Amino acid sequence: MALSTRSGRLAPWAAFAGAILGEALHHQVLSDMLRFRCELGGPAAGFTGAAVAWALMGIGAWISWASVRGNDDDPHRHTRLFIARVGWMMCALFSVAVLWQTLAMWVLPPCP
Repeated sequence: MALSTRSGRLAPWAAFAGAILGEALHHQVLSDMLRFRCELGGPAAGFTGAAVAWALMGIGAWISWASVRGNDDDPHRHTRLFIARVGWMMCALFSVAVLWQTLAMWVLPPCP
């Protein structure tokens, strides 16, 4: 693993960024798509958008986890671990939000 990933000051915040970016992109792209060209909506678009959002969240959570793993000699370990844990919880919460939106696209017709 690269040293910069483990020791970077912003690395524990990657889960925050991944969660927010994944949810925001999923919500905004799918809502714009349904608003302006509703025939593009449906289960395939919903699952594709969800996969991209979950991938962004997973990458952010992994970088955050890698930044706090095994750094026992770091004087700021507890702070970095707290930030990473809250970011992981955000990833979990926003993953559920993406799931609900995806299920709504699967159940409801795209065009009224």
